[in-house]
Amino acid sequence: MGITCASMVMAVAEVLVPEGSIRRICRLAGGLMLLLAAINPVLNLDEGALSRALTEYRIAAQDYGDVLVEKNNLLYKTIIEEETAAYILDKAQQLGLDCQVRVTCHMEGGVWLPWSVQVTGIAPSASLTRAVEEGLGVAGERICYGGGE
Repeated sequence: MGITCASMVMAVAEVLVPEGSIRRICRLAGGLMLLLAAINPVLNLDEGALSRALTEYRIAAQDYGDVLVEKNNLLYKTIIEEETAAYILDKAQQLGLDCQVRVTCHMEGGVWLPWSVQVTGIAPSASLTRAVEEGLGVAGERICYGGGE
């Protein structure tokens, strides 16, 4: 608003003041007036409000970062569960078994690891159990079979 008013005053003065040194002085004064109008908001800046706004921004950014880390963790968990289930299904097919697999992971030392395996559609298979234990390190007691043929 101040810049607009200063510009209008300068325009009127430019028309009213005659050519010559007076006009140059008016232009200089008008330029200084525009400069003051432009930097006035910076001079009247409320440092407390700016500090509070920056603090709120940092908190919001940190919260957003925490949400992203959590979503990323869950995405990794889902990928590991799905890839591990695909690995077990592949082993089952190699053994001539047709089944469905569900893997559950838990975090250990900041890393998602396969923790338990639920195999449905077949009777308990010692061969598949051994392949899962050796290939993935899942203990046999955490491999459950259900809905056997």
